[in-house]
Amino acid sequence: MARWRKYGSSGRMHQAAGPLLFLCLFVPVATQGQDVRLGGFLQLDKRFDIGGNDITIADFYNRFRFEVNAPIGKQLSMFTSVDVRFYDLSRVRSLVGLEDLEQGYPTDLSLWEAYIDVYNFLLNGFDVRIGKQRLAWGTADKLNPTDNLNPDDFSDLVNFTEKIPTWAAKFMYYVGDYTITAVWLPSFTPILLPRNSASLFLGEQSEMFQSVVTLPAPEPRNSMFAIKVGGNAGSWDYSLSYFNGYDDVPILRDVNIPVNNTTSETGSLDFGFPRMQVVGLDFATEISGAGFWGEGAVFFPEEQVSRINLGRFVSTNIELESAPYFKFTLGGDYTFSNGVYLNGQWMHGFFTERGSAALHDYFIVELEKKLLKDEVKISLGAGLEVSQWRNVTGNYGYGFFPKVTYAGVDNLEMTAGIFVVGGTTTTLFGSWNSADQVYTSIKASF
Repeated sequence: MARWRKYGSSGRMHQAAGPLLFLCLFVPVATQGQDVRLGGFLQLDKRFDIGGNDITIADFYNRFRFEVNAPIGKQLSMFTSVDVRFYDLSRVRSLVGLEDLEQGYPTDLSLWEAYIDVYNFLLNGFDVRIGKQRLAWGTADKLNPTDNLNPDDFSDLVNFTEKIPTWAAKFMYYVGDYTITAVWLPSFTPILLPRNSASLFLGEQSEMFQSVVTLPAPEPRNSMFAIKVGGNAGSWDYSLSYFNGYDDVPILRDVNIPVNNTTSETGSLDFGFPRMQVVGLDFATEISGAGFWGEGAVFFPEEQVSRINLGRFVSTNIELESAPYFKFTLGGDYTFSNGVYLNGQWMHGFFTERGSAALHDYFIVELEKKLLKDEVKISLGAGLEVSQWRNVTGNYGYGFFPKVTYAGVDNLEMTAGIFVVGGTTTTLFGSWNSADQVYTSIKASF
């Protein structure tokens, strides 16, 4: 197993800046005369935390994305994108920090996607994509239990359904109305959590104790793979999938608690990642102008047992049983004659939930209406969570997500919204009750 190490963001930034700057400048020049498409966006965000006693400015990022899509002949193309996240709040905590540009103006720079497409490779209808890529599986609207190939990106709670592209080799073969997809992921990438807010998903103990995260060793035997067969029958699209890999959410493996009260040690936690297999099925159709979709996945995890070390006393606890459990999402959408758009979904089992007894039910509804020649869109979103149906009043969570978007200028969106969640302590939304936000953003695309 490989140990996770924390490097300074300044070092990462300096190491990546050269190659990525070369990419941004050289690729457009080198591909002049070809059908190269450049694109991306600049999104400026300002978040205000309103969940505490005082209103504070959140330590949240702005974002710049630069994309290059370069077809090279009839059978070959290349796609790359650079993602820059830059923060408004300084992280200077000492006089020495005033000498560090990265502490004063924190910036995270990454190569977001970078892959090569080869079409009709060796035979007609056989396509290959190799490189860092987003592998989106499932038919539900972002709440996809079958979408397990890329790690979750929870760095933005307002958009908690995002994923991060990872390195993979994807093979697609088209046979009539069927598509066969095979994917190999040579290494594992874990979840990305909100800055200074791991406890929102892993519990308060994750921040109270020192922690170590152990990643699967980068060996061929730890690589992941998946296969999917998709087709259609009339107005019905469907697919059957299988995934063999790791859960990207860490799970507790060891607890070390010092018994000598005279020491300053606070104890430590050791986290790992459970291996799992997932069999999934999804469908989507349209009936009388209304869209319907559904997907379900049966998870087959490996049993996970943690050790609690209290001096000479050692005990164990089963963190995750090997018994299979089932997650699903059912939903639909419809646009009424007055232009009101309705989208509703029922999700059984959030992304971070494991084991039959731990799966909660989530009901997410969104209403949208465009006004003023479609230049203004009002969205009213709401969510209800139930963790125990036998006692709903003591096991519920709620969320309200209203927002207003102005799009009266081409390629420009201006948004203002509210993210408010709460509930009992037994629910996910209830554990987020201090994460309420008011946010504004302006996004220019090119």
